[in-house]
Amino acid sequence: MMPRALLRPGQIAWLAEIGLDTHWLAARPEAASAARASAAALSAAPAAEVLSAVSPAAAFPATEAATEAHPDAGTESRAPPARAPAPGLTRVRAPAGLVAPPAPVPDAAAPADCPDLSALDAAVSACGRCERHAQRVRAVPGAGEAIRPYYLIVGEQPGIEDDASGRPFQGDQGRLLAAMLAAARLPRGESAYLTHVVKCRAVGGREPSPRDIAACQPWLRRQIALLRPRWILALGRVAAQAVIGTGGDLDELRGGPHRHMPDQGEPIPVWVTHQPSSLLVRSAWKAEAWRDLVGLAAAVRETEAVAPRNEG
Repeated sequence: MMPRALLRPGQIAWLAEIGLDTHWLAARPEAASAARASAAALSAAPAAEVLSAVSPAAAFPATEAATEAHPDAGTESRAPPARAPAPGLTRVRAPAGLVAPPAPVPDAAAPADCPDLSALDAAVSACGRCERHAQRVRAVPGAGEAIRPYYLIVGEQPGIEDDASGRPFQGDQGRLLAAMLAAARLPRGESAYLTHVVKCRAVGGREPSPRDIAACQPWLRRQIALLRPRWILALGRVAAQAVIGTGGDLDELRGGPHRHMPDQGEPIPVWVTHQPSSLLVRSAWKAEAWRDLVGLAAAVRETEAVAPRNEG
C-alpha cells in the first residue's frame, strides 16, 4: 500500500527543481484543472515569473494523504482494504518548463566541429562530458550579440533561474549586472554576449570542480573563437582563471588588463571583477566592483583614443 501525496502545482515544481521524481504525486480535486493550466503557463513564462510564482512559503504546507491498493500480480493474496481516492483526482507531473529533457548523447559534437554559434548551442545542449548534464534542467550556452560583440561577459556557472530558462544572468543577478554596466557607462555596452565557463548548473549550485571546468573549457574557447570579442569581462575567480589561463585568487586578478590567448588571432584584453551573485550577499564588495568597471571603461576609452576600432 503506497501513500499518495496531494500537492499543489507550486510544490510539484519545487520538488522537480531539487531532482525528486514526481510521478506519484496527485493534484487536489479542486486544483486538478488549475494544475494543467499552470503547467502550460509555467512552461511559457520567463524564468523570473516562474520562480516568483513558486514561493518557498507556499512550497511546503501541510499535506493530506490518500492510499491506494497495489495487489501483487500472479498471487491469490489480497491487499488490505484501501480508501478509494476522492473523485476527480488526476495524476500531475511537474510543469513542462521545469522537467529535465531527455538524456543527451555524450559528445554529440566536438567544439571544433561547430562552424557557428547555432551549432555550438545545439552541441552544448546535447553535451554529456561531465556529471552535471544529469542534474540540470537546461544547458545554458549563452545569449546576446552574436556578431563580433564588443564585450564577452563570462560568469562562473548558471544560477537557478538560468537553469530554468536556458538563458544566462536571469533574475536578481542579471538585473544587478545590467545596472552596474549601465552605471559604469561602458562604451558600446549594449554590444555584449553573455555566457558562463560551466554551461550547466549542478544540484544545489555547488562551485564548479576542476573536472567540470576542464569538461566545459573547450566550449568556452570555441565561443571566444567564433565571437572574436574586443574585450572580455570575467566575473569571479573561476571565470578569471579559465579565461586568462592562470592561477591566483580574485583579489590578485581583479582589474586588468590581462590577456586571453586565442588559438588564432591577436590576444584579447581581459578585465576581472566580482560576480553579481557574490555582490548580492556581500554588498560591501560593490564598491570594489564599481572601481573595477570604471577602470574597464577608462581603459576602453583610452584604447579607442589611441587606435580607433577596426570595423572589420
